[in-house]
Amino acid sequence: MFSTASPALEAVRYLPPRHYDAAFRQTNPWRGPPGTHSDDIDLAWHQIELGAGGIRLTEEEVKTLNVTGTEGHPLHKIPEEHGGGYLGMLEVFHLLHCLNSLRMGLWYNYDYYKVLEDGVPRENVMTHYDHCIDMLRISLMCQSDVTPALFYDPLENPLRRDALPDWSSLHTCRDFSAILEWNKNGPRSVRWRDAGSNPAWDPSMPGAEEPFEPEGGEGDGRHEGPGGHHHG
Repeated sequence: MFSTASPALEAVRYLPPRHYDAAFRQTNPWRGPPGTHSDDIDLAWHQIELGAGGIRLTEEEVKTLNVTGTEGHPLHKIPEEHGGGYLGMLEVFHLLHCLNSLRMGLWYNYDYYKVLEDGVPRENVMTHYDHCIDMLRISLMCQSDVTPALFYDPLENPLRRDALPDWSSLHTCRDFSAILEWNKNGPRSVRWRDAGSNPAWDPSMPGAEEPFEPEGGEGDGRHEGPGGHHHG
């Protein structure tokens, strides 16, 4: 009733109520000790964002989204040899991509990841970060989670004036793993390299984006996605 029409609704399952695992100081697959970097963490992020790939939608499903292309910006169609249909992406993976981009752009991470910006105009880099911040703001305000977070008194710290928040509040969450599995391995799954290129793309032009690496190449595809690392 309160969700936009989506073929992925068939994959939505709800987990039993549980507390967020949100301790202030912790590590997990997406978070290492402060200031450290690892391929494992980067891969964990990639697997829950652009690494999920796209999905195909039918013309009837596109109509339910109240979206139409224009003469200059027609909706992108997947080549028939890769299944046809219209190319889509679940919003959750876009937002996670934005969060990962901001993670890599943090002042204590940027020197490590700045190689990803090679050749990208600085204005594009800054616009991408501003876009990501605004997308996360829009989503947070749209969802408006009203779960109360309680505060506790740190009695062991007489220097602390204020109570501290406990962010491990109780939530009933959708099963993200089920949605990820549906997106990556379901009948609608589309790899970015199979989605087809912009008909106007001319790789011979200076500054044009590079073709995808050949299958089985040295790259792990970690930074492949729609429009590369920076949109626009």
